[in-house]
Amino acid sequence: MRCILEGYATFAIGHFALGYLSGTASSRLSKVKTNLPLLLVVSVLPDIDLIFRFLQHRGPTHSLITFTVLMAPFFLIYRKRAVPYYVALLSHSFIGDFFTGGVELFWPLSHSWFGVDIGVTSLTNVAIELALFAVTLALMVGTRDILSLLHSGNHNLVLFIAFGAVLGPMLQFGRGYEQFLPTLLIAPSLFYLGLFIYSMSIELWSKIR
Repeated sequence: MRCILEGYATFAIGHFALGYLSGTASSRLSKVKTNLPLLLVVSVLPDIDLIFRFLQHRGPTHSLITFTVLMAPFFLIYRKRAVPYYVALLSHSFIGDFFTGGVELFWPLSHSWFGVDIGVTSLTNVAIELALFAVTLALMVGTRDILSLLHSGNHNLVLFIAFGAVLGPMLQFGRGYEQFLPTLLIAPSLFYLGLFIYSMSIELWSKIR
């Protein structure tokens, strides 16, 4: 099962969108503010298993149990302010990767995989990611959330993780099909790379001047 499924996953473009949409929606329902750089990073954080090759992709780091255990201290400290970030984590596995091959959802209690097998490089998945990107960008601009990425003092430096999640597939770093970024996703990937570089640069400049 591992050799079949590890070649599938949603690209960072889709995960950013799902994390932003679900995270901001939950933040409004719970009436708390979110930090956009942190929200974007959390949305792709489970894919850290692509760096640590001893981890099975979409196994331990994509488990509902892992998410809950890791977030428990944040819930104790920040209470409902942690909800949007937990929801963004859940969107990674329950929506993004669930529909593009599946995840080991209840590791370590179960090693069964749950999901639907839609190829990550298929036109269907690429079209969905492009649509999600368009909707997310429109909402970020309309709500002025995007402005938080254009000013310093907003934890912008954590975006190096999100930056790596975008750059990896462009440099053909990954496993199986993940290392091949579809041509249609190059433009939105370049947009995010430019946005993150600018955001991190102004944060660095504010610290050294």
